[in-house]
Amino acid sequence: MSSLAPVPATRSVRRTLGALAASAAVLALAACSGAASPAEGKEGTRVYESEFGPVELPETVERIVSVDFYTPAVLLDLGVTPVGVVNSYFTDTEGAGIPLEYSEAIRDSDAESIGEYYELNLEAIVKADPDVVLATQDFLPLDDPLRAEIEKIAPIITFNARDGEAWRTRATELATILDKTAEMQPLVDDYEAKRDAIAAKYPVLLGDYAVTVFGPEPDEWGTYADTHFLTPILRDLGATFREQQDDEITEDGFPQWFSYEELGRIANADVIFMRNGVSAEQRATLDANTIWQNLPAVQSGLVFEYIELGPTGSFGWALQNLDDLDALLGQVQAAIDAQA
Repeated sequence: MSSLAPVPATRSVRRTLGALAASAAVLALAACSGAASPAEGKEGTRVYESEFGPVELPETVERIVSVDFYTPAVLLDLGVTPVGVVNSYFTDTEGAGIPLEYSEAIRDSDAESIGEYYELNLEAIVKADPDVVLATQDFLPLDDPLRAEIEKIAPIITFNARDGEAWRTRATELATILDKTAEMQPLVDDYEAKRDAIAAKYPVLLGDYAVTVFGPEPDEWGTYADTHFLTPILRDLGATFREQQDDEITEDGFPQWFSYEELGRIANADVIFMRNGVSAEQRATLDANTIWQNLPAVQSGLVFEYIELGPTGSFGWALQNLDDLDALLGQVQAAIDAQA
C-alpha cells in the first residue's frame, strides 16, 4: 500500500530506539535550558479540549514547534512563525507537497529544524524551548513512544489529519487557540469567494461528470474518496465523485488496493484524475493494459494529472489548490467542448 508521503520502513524502529536512547539526554537538556512543564513559570494555564482529549496549555502561547507538514502553513497564514518545524521546510520542497511560499518563509526566518517527522530530534525540540508542540495523529500517532518524551518538554496539541475537513478544522481551531480569528477571516472570505466563482464556471462539468482520483502502483491501484485529505477542495467545489464500492475504502477513508485485473471497477468514472507524481514507466504499464484502454474516460481522452498540492494544509494553501483546480477543470472542459 502506498502513502502520500514516503515513510522509511524503519520509522517505528528508529523512533522506539530513539526514544529509549534520548530520554536521559532530553531530561538533562531540559534542566540546562530551563524548559518548563505546561504550568511552571507561567501566569496560569488553560485547558483546550482537543479531539483526542484535554490539553493543559499556558495562558500565553508564543513559542511553537510543529512536528508535521501541515500546521506550519496555518501558523504562517496567521502571521506566526514557529520556532521549530520538520526538516522538509528547509529543503527544496518543489514536488514534495509543500507550497514554496511556506518553505521560503521558514528558510528566511529564525525557525530551526527539529528533524523529520519519522526521525524527530528531541534535543532540537528542547533547545527550541516551545510553549506548545503541534502535531497530527498521522505524523505523531497517539501510541508513539516519543510522545511521552516530547510531553516532558511541552504540551502537545494533536489534530486530526485523516479526513477531508481536517485542514479547515486545524486552521480554525489554531486561530481560536492563538486568538487570531480576525487574522484568519480575510483568508476564509477570499477562499469562499474564489471557490464559489470557480464552481459557477463549471456547473455541468462538476454536476454531471463523475470524477475519480486514481492512484496507480506497480502492481495495484486504488482511488481516493471524496472524504480523503487528497480531495477536499475538489469536493468543496461541488465535484461529483464516482460511486465507490463498499470494499474500495478503508474505515478511515483511505484507498483499498486492487490488482489491475479489477480496473473495470472505475468504468463508472467519466473523468480520471491521475494522482500527481506517477512515473512515465507506470503510465506505460497502464497504456499497455487492455482493461485500462477500454475504460470510457480513457477512450474519451478524459484522463488528466491531478493537482500537485492536494493534501491541503491551510486556507492560504487551499487558495493555491483552487487556482490549480481552476486550471485543471479548464483543461477538462476544453476536452469536452472539443468532442461536442
